[in-house]
Parts: sequence; structure tokens; C-alpha cells
Amino acid sequence: MAKASPELLGILPSLEVLPFFADDLQHQDGKDACPFQLRAFASYGEIARNLLTRQITGGIVPWEIFVADVLALPGQRNCWKVTMFVQACPTELVLRERIHKIFYPTKTGSKIRLPAKLTFGVESQNSLTKSQSLEWLSHWKGGPAIELNFKMLPMDLMIQALEADALDAIIAPSPWGIHAETAGLGRRDPRFVPGKFAQQLVMVCHKDIHDRHPDLTPMMSRSITAARTELVDPSSFRKAIVRMSRSGRPLVRSSLLEQAADLHAFPTLNKDVIPDIRKIVEELLSLEDFAVLPAQVAPSEQTARLLLPN
Repeated sequence: MAKASPELLGILPSLEVLPFFADDLQHQDGKDACPFQLRAFASYGEIARNLLTRQITGGIVPWEIFVADVLALPGQRNCWKVTMFVQACPTELVLRERIHKIFYPTKTGSKIRLPAKLTFGVESQNSLTKSQSLEWLSHWKGGPAIELNFKMLPMDLMIQALEADALDAIIAPSPWGIHAETAGLGRRDPRFVPGKFAQQLVMVCHKDIHDRHPDLTPMMSRSITAARTELVDPSSFRKAIVRMSRSGRPLVRSSLLEQAADLHAFPTLNKDVIPDIRKIVEELLSLEDFAVLPAQVAPSEQTARLLLPN
């Protein structure tokens, strides 16, 4: 019998998806074998578009981007299942060197004169990273008065835009902020925290996948838990990085991922959640509180039931 073709799962190469490339997911045999082939994309928006066109049958994306860019569109409400909420790493804020000097002058006691405008790079119009930037500015005297512009760019083009002085700052998943700093394009703000606007990351799949693989959610939960334990070993960590580099572009250097793992205490991140009605309603209500829940999506148990695997 011919081997079934793997389902395509879209990912943005970053520290937070590295467990999906561990041995425990990539070398399974038998009925519980992971059905996915992981494919890299340059932005979460690109993953969402490919979900809509069925070029891929699943993806790992921020919750608010899935809800706004996929679920809220016509004909999508009955198509998708939330397999799991995946532990996300903190995002990183990088300021261009000139902007960093304004906010953090080298002279002690210097008066800070904030710029009138700032342009931030974010991955989607509906991303909570926009709210993270506003929250960050609110901690500076006069910060809320700054006019903010947002440019939606793929991750690799964000880096190029920083280099071309087309952006003043980016907020990005690790290690993309480290990458920008290492390349001399700006400096990370070590005081920045996503705060209440921290993104929830979800693995979503077309409902047909769950029909074909009814044990997908518990299998993925077990496998990811085992993978996180496995990646504590440096050799396994490096092997996973190599596998991720084969999933497509953009590429992330091994040294940056290792640095990010140390910075964000990667081995301690183990809060993946199997969804239930209460969890999904709670996360929909959070988006409503943040004023980013589309009007087409109700924060209700009915919506939650549509998103839960059977």
C-alpha cells in the first residue's frame, strides 16, 4: 500500500516551534505517527493566507491572527479545529540605534526628548504586537502622544527594512530580535515585556485532518511534552535546528536559537494546553477586551464547540 502524503503544517521559524522538529515528532512509527510535514513561511499573515487557499492544511499562528485573518472570513467557521495552545516565547522589541539612544541616553540625568513619530514593523494588521508597542510607550512620559505608524512585513523583510532605515522598531518572536541586534541593525530593549498583550500561539488544522486522525490532539500533546524534555539535551537541540533549516526560508542561524533558548529559559517553557470550551471562550473574551475580536466572531460556547476537535 502506498504511503499517504503528509499534511502540510505552516510555521514561522522561531524558537517557539522548535519542539515540532524534535525526534519525538519526526521519527514516529505506527498509527499515532505525526502526519505533518512542516513548511516554513516568512510571516504569520502568509500562513493565514495559505490556510484559506488550502495550500496548507494546518498552521501554528498567534491566536488573534487566526481569529481575525481566517476564522472571521466567510465560509470558514466550520472548517477549522484548534488542536492545541502552544507555549509561546516572549516577543522582542528592537529599536534602531538612533531611536534607542533617544529613549536610553548615555548621559545620566539627560532629558529625554521623544520623537514625534515612530514606525513599527509588525507581522499583521490584526496582531497584538501593535498593542504591545502602545503599552510600551505608555510607560514613557509623553509616550502616548507619539504618532505611531505600522508597516506589515514578513519577518525577513522587517530585518531588511531596519537596515534601510524604513523602520524605527520591530516587535518579533525570538530569535528575530536577537538576529537584528547581532546584525548591528538596532538594540533590543531588555526592559520590554509583552505584558497583558502577550500573544497566545495556536496550532490549528482543517477539520478533515481531525476526521482522518481522531487522536491527533492527545498525540500532539504527548509528543510535544516529550519533545521539550528531549530538547534539553544540546545534541537533540542542534538536530532539531538542522531539521528546521530544511523546512524552507527564512532561515534562522543555530547560534541565534541557542542564544534565545538561554535568554528565555527555553527548557522551563512547558505550558502547552489542550483546548476545552472554557479555554476557548476565555481566549475569545480576552480578544474582545483588547478590542481586536472581529464582529463576525462571537465569544460564545457555540463558537468554542465549532473549534473543538470532536
